Amino acid sequence: MRLKLIACEVFHREILHFVSKSKNIVDVEFLEKGLHDKSEILRKKLQEKIDESSSVKTKYEAILLAYGLCGNSSAGVKAGTVQVVIPRVHDCAGFLLGSNKRYMEYFKDNLSQPFTSAGYMERGDSMFREGESDMKVAGTQGTYEDFVKMYGEENAKFIMDSLNPKTHNSSIVFIESEITKHLGYAGKTKDHAEKESLKYIEYQADLKLLEDLISGNWADTARFLVVPPGKEIKPSYDERVVKEV
Repeated sequence: MRLKLIACEVFHREILHFVSKSKNIVDVEFLEKGLHDKSEILRKKLQEKIDESSSVKTKYEAILLAYGLCGNSSAGVKAGTVQVVIPRVHDCAGFLLGSNKRYMEYFKDNLSQPFTSAGYMERGDSMFREGESDMKVAGTQGTYEDFVKMYGEENAKFIMDSLNPKTHNSSIVFIESEITKHLGYAGKTKDHAEKESLKYIEYQADLKLLEDLISGNWADTARFLVVPPGKEIKPSYDERVVKEV
């Protein structure tokens, strides 16, 4: 297959690794990390790139997004003449950990927990990502009990924590990947944590989600949303994270 991949630059090394191994022909375009903090701008940029990729002479079989819902940045993004594939994760941490389920297991007590990875440390002007603190959620007026009734307990907690992030954190999380382990960023993060009197926590990345995205293994609808031409991405407010409308 010939595919177009639009990706956050924090996955630069990992993506090039899997593209080099893939039997597919994958044209990659990276967007700057800082767009994560500007949901409307990122949404507009994603749509522009999808539209451009749908209209070029190169005929792609699918346009892949190496993004999650990302503070609703992908909400409202529409597939043109080519199907769009997006993983069912909230943000980059879920992507690096391999699933939204694993992300919630590790971050459920503090969804604004700062985390970093090799990609975050190499790109942009900030070495840490503070969860989904800038999340723009539709229908945010209400109490925790209201959100539980509408979206379920797990998603209600995610929404409330995103809208009311903790201003002080006592720890820092590093997500380590076998692909970038040789670079030594885990040690640098640990040194920073000690200097700032923070607890250092390390999780192992599971890059199967990224590998399958690039390889074209999208059959598992619990892991990927395939958006047909003319349909758009919307938040599902449940374990699916995203849906098509």
